[in-house]
Amino acid sequence: MTSESPQAARALEQWLVAVPTPVTTSAAGTRLNKRGLETRARLLEVAIRCLAEEGSEPVSANRVAKEAGVTWGTVQHQFGDLDGLWVAVITEIHARSWGEIPGPWPALSGSLRERVEGAIDSVWIYLDTPEGRALTALRTLLPPRRSDIVAEYPRTAAAFAAREHDWIQGFDYLMDGLDLDPVKLDQVRCLLPAAVRGLGNERQLGFTSDLDVARRTLAEALVAFLT
Repeated sequence: MTSESPQAARALEQWLVAVPTPVTTSAAGTRLNKRGLETRARLLEVAIRCLAEEGSEPVSANRVAKEAGVTWGTVQHQFGDLDGLWVAVITEIHARSWGEIPGPWPALSGSLRERVEGAIDSVWIYLDTPEGRALTALRTLLPPRRSDIVAEYPRTAAAFAAREHDWIQGFDYLMDGLDLDPVKLDQVRCLLPAAVRGLGNERQLGFTSDLDVARRTLAEALVAFLT
């Protein structure tokens, strides 16, 4: 995504730098007291829950405000606009996902097959968490073309690009130390989330009887490709 425009690249750099810093001020620049921080946390929790739940009612800032028991003005005060709300949601999901990882990651010694299966399992499990479902739903809400997301929601686009950066880091870690073709590794890294997401769609539709077989077959195919 960062190659699409200098605007997206700058937004991604700013987002990555800003992630570790706890939010203490509103979008209006006022310092948040305890009540304000609690309101912000409640809005984010409601937004993630609404996105993660399946339902006919579309997720909007007004719906989030209503279910959180506040007004749209409160949402504006906290996040500024819809772009600010969505980027805050992605930031919160990022913090939940990566805040649980203590210190440097340990070295891996498993076989290629074990690591590929581990990568598939990690994506499979994550996509079925509230955070994973929320990210998928949010991406579905946004324009289909990335260039349109960058134009309409530049900070949200940067946040999604950073999530892709998370995946690149995680995949590189899983494959570290293996003597494999880097071009093929990059191809597998690009394919694997989409393939697992497709299997996840089958899971949501209720076709679950053969999904374990499908996941094993996917692992076998990727290992064969890499070797």
